[in-house]
Amino acid sequence: MLTMLMLCALSFSAAFAIDTTEFSLSLDSNQIQYSIPAGTTFNGSVATTGMVRVWVTAPNSEQIVNLGIIDKVTSFSFVAQQNGTYTFNFENDLPNTITVTFSYTANPQLPNSSTGIPITNILVIAGVAVVGSLLIFFGIRRKTRKAMAAYKKTELQSQNSGK
Repeated sequence: MLTMLMLCALSFSAAFAIDTTEFSLSLDSNQIQYSIPAGTTFNGSVATTGMVRVWVTAPNSEQIVNLGIIDKVTSFSFVAQQNGTYTFNFENDLPNTITVTFSYTANPQLPNSSTGIPITNILVIAGVAVVGSLLIFFGIRRKTRKAMAAYKKTELQSQNSGK
């Protein structure tokens, strides 16, 4: 049962994994590209320490999201209408350097995405499952030994009282 709970937790965390990219912009622009299959729901979030213009273009170069100029945190969502490379554009027109943090989730998960579960999480979950299984095994074994000892004691007492 513990193993089943661990596997459920593992699959749940994979479905809601978040991929995050952070970079700096100083009177500059940056593009991030993702290959997104048609029908994929893409939920993005942009956090910035200054003013930055953000927009997304589809594989046919059509602008599908225009967040305009943001200066704090903004979220957006779209469903990919076609297979191909979607470009996420970030532009800073001011000379001061700003930090941009771009995060997203996609359903289904994007191919070659780093939103998979980190190996440390897998090792922790596997470790908990192994330790839990051992505790359950030794707990059952201990109860069985106690029951057997009580049975033998009762059997000896009945044999001694029968003599």
